[in-house]
Formats: sequence, C-alpha cells, structure tokens
Amino acid sequence: MSIKKRVTEEGLQQQAEIDDLRTALVRTQRDLLKAKGRVEHLVEAVIEASRDAVLANPINTSKAKKDARKMAPEAALWHLTDWQGAKVTPSYNSQVMHQRVHRFVDKAIEITEIQRKDHPVRDCWIVLGGDMIEGLFNFPTQPFEIDATLFEQFVTVSNLLVEVVHRALGVYENVTVIAEWGNHGRIGSKRDAVPRSDNADRMTYELARQILLSSGVKNLTWEDSGEDIQRVEIGNYRALAIHGDEIGRTGYASPTTIVNHVNRWRSGSYPWGFRDVYVGHYHTHYQYSLADGAGAVYGTGSTESDNRYASVGLASSAVPSQRLHFINPTKGRVTSQYQVWLDD
Repeated sequence: MSIKKRVTEEGLQQQAEIDDLRTALVRTQRDLLKAKGRVEHLVEAVIEASRDAVLANPINTSKAKKDARKMAPEAALWHLTDWQGAKVTPSYNSQVMHQRVHRFVDKAIEITEIQRKDHPVRDCWIVLGGDMIEGLFNFPTQPFEIDATLFEQFVTVSNLLVEVVHRALGVYENVTVIAEWGNHGRIGSKRDAVPRSDNADRMTYELARQILLSSGVKNLTWEDSGEDIQRVEIGNYRALAIHGDEIGRTGYASPTTIVNHVNRWRSGSYPWGFRDVYVGHYHTHYQYSLADGAGAVYGTGSTESDNRYASVGLASSAVPSQRLHFINPTKGRVTSQYQVWLDD
C-alpha cells in the first residue's frame, strides 16, 4: 500500500471518529438540556406547591410597630437548630415538631415584650443551626424512623421556616436569617463524591427564602451562603455559627475538644475575629467559656425528644429546647440568655 493511500485512509478514519464524537456531543447536549428542563420544571412545581400551601394557611403578617425611643437598643438572636423534621420517636413526629417550633416563637415574643419594657428591641437575627430535616442517608434504619419522605421533609420544613420568619417580621422591625446546614442534610453516604454544599438543609433554606422573597416581604435579609461555617455580625458583636459535626473525625467531639478547637480558631487559624460560637448537633443546652474568659461556646438543644440512638448509644438525653439571646450591638456581647423549654 502506498504512503499516500495509507494517509488517505487514516484521514478518513479520523474524520469518521470526529463525526461520531460530534454526533455524541450533540446528543449529550440535547439530553442535558432536556434533563435541565425537567429539573427546572420540578423546582418550579415544588416552589409553586409550597407557596400554595402557605397561602392556604394564612399567617399573621402584620407589620411590627416602630419603637421611637432614643435609648440604646438590643437585638434578639434566635438559635433554632436540630428540628429533625419527619423524625419519628415515641414522643416526636412532624406534627409535634410544628407545635414545638411555634411554642418557641410564642415564648420568644413574650420574653421580647418583657425586655422592651426597659429598652427597644427592634431587630432579630434568626440563626438556623442545621439538621432541620431528618434526611435519609445517616443510618441504615433511617427510612423506617420517619413519617415523611425526603421530598416531603423538604417541603414541610421549608413551609415551617416561612411561618417562623413571617411571625418574626410581625414582631421585629427587621429580621436577618443566617443559615448553617447539618450532617442530616447530607446526600448519599460519607464516601459519595457529593460536595458538602449540596446539602438538603441548604436546599430547604433556599426554598423558604425564595417563597418569602416572591411573596414580597420587606425588612428581611437572607442571603444564601456556600460556606460551611456562617458568620454572625450584629453591630460590634461577632460570632460563628457551626453545626457541630465539623469538629471530630466521626462527627462527635467532647466539649473540651470543641473548646480547644475554637480557641485555636481564635488564635488566628480562622481568618475572621469573633467572640462566641453557636453549636447545634448535640441536642443539649450548654455553655463553655473560651480562653479569654469573655467569649463562649453556646450549645443549643433540639425540638426532638426520646432519641433512642442518643440515650442508648451515647447515654445522653435532653428536654426539648431552643436558645434565645439578647445582644448589645454597641458593647458587642450577649447581655441575657434563655433556654426556652418546649416540652409543655
């Protein structure tokens, strides 16, 4: 065979391969567009269904009264975490979650009005600590310990978040939401190559955020964040919000380990100065001082009760509660704090 003929045949073969690749690329792009279209339609359908569910259950959206007093104000901080939406135990399920979350809001409003007898409390920061949904991928038996699928959890908890923010907007002149996700929002097993930021908690937050923004609410600040540690800034007050599974190789760390870790963050390893850290994950209410004697690690409880894994595996149990703080934005510190009980 002549060189010319061989080159010609090789060229034709290469051209045929290129044509096949182009055809495959076009087909792949077409399939991706179809898939994207299906996902977009699904997202739109979920948001629309959630919006309809909110409209079907009217919420008090009255505007907060202006407080014109000239004295120094404080800000309320609601640390809401570990709702475990759809978790089923002998004393907990989605209905109980809904009741207890609104019980917290009732009590937080009552305590705020007591504070207002002395000074203005115009603004509220709602810090969401993660594990707001129970998820499906943390334990082998998890699908048998829930009363709603992952999709239903996504919609139910999103609507509950919308209700909470609506109620806060009726009491405070301005509301800021800062949202941290938890390990129960993980998609797939720990070995699956899924980015941490692709988290069902975060998706739940985004749906609630979109519903609120599309309903035209005012005086609400809620920005999505791809960071796995959130920053809280209220005037001169600076704190971090973590879920708690970030410290410790297995997702569990002793209180001493957490405090030592946070002290090292403050020594310069974390590139943002802060005073306090808010932690969920452990379902217990606690406080540990940091090395400077001024800052603290604040652990917050859960709305859940009768967690058999915690009581048997960790020999730990807690009464359902969430955390309420009042912040002096000028002095940059917590002025008062409450463990809000939710079991009554």
